[in-house]
Amino acid sequence: MVWKNFKYIYFGLFLVFILSSGISFYWMINSEPQNKPRLPVVQQPKEKIFKVTTETKVVLKEEYKVCQKYNLPCTGEEKLLTGSAREQLNGLTIEEISKKYAQENKIVRRENDIVNIITLFEGLCSQHKKIWHLGLNNSGDYIAVYYGPGDVQNEGGIYKVTEIPINNLPLDYQEKIKTYKLEFYQEEELIATLDSISEFLD
Repeated sequence: MVWKNFKYIYFGLFLVFILSSGISFYWMINSEPQNKPRLPVVQQPKEKIFKVTTETKVVLKEEYKVCQKYNLPCTGEEKLLTGSAREQLNGLTIEEISKKYAQENKIVRRENDIVNIITLFEGLCSQHKKIWHLGLNNSGDYIAVYYGPGDVQNEGGIYKVTEIPINNLPLDYQEKIKTYKLEFYQEEELIATLDSISEFLD
């Protein structure tokens, strides 16, 4: 009985609910997004490109591949570039100087306001060629003398191969030679050691 008296009211409320829901949905999907204020674009300051000036020091250097590979401290030759060859570099960037010297296989590096033009050589520098160490020849049978400290093993180049068989030596000597532990900083010391171990010749 109650339902019959109020069914039209309930039905009307239901229609209002449906209508309001539809309007809300329509506005939700068609309303334009709010315009957000544009944030100011902060531009990063451009790094100033380095160019050689008349005040820039340009140094010619020598470096050696084996010394570099094993981080050996070298005091290779260095001299300032002067004259017309130096003047031609004014106003050039490091990239432009690198291209200029590319055919000569030179490396160009910048250290603060100094530009180094580097000639890279094979082997060891003259300083490290005044060091010797013992090792084995290619066949592993005889004692050989190599240039450089023991860390470079046979990469510094061979000084001489002796006639002393490694197997003739006491085991502790053999181990030191096979692991490049015997280094010499004086040629006289090297010769004296070779003379002493030559006693083990057959």
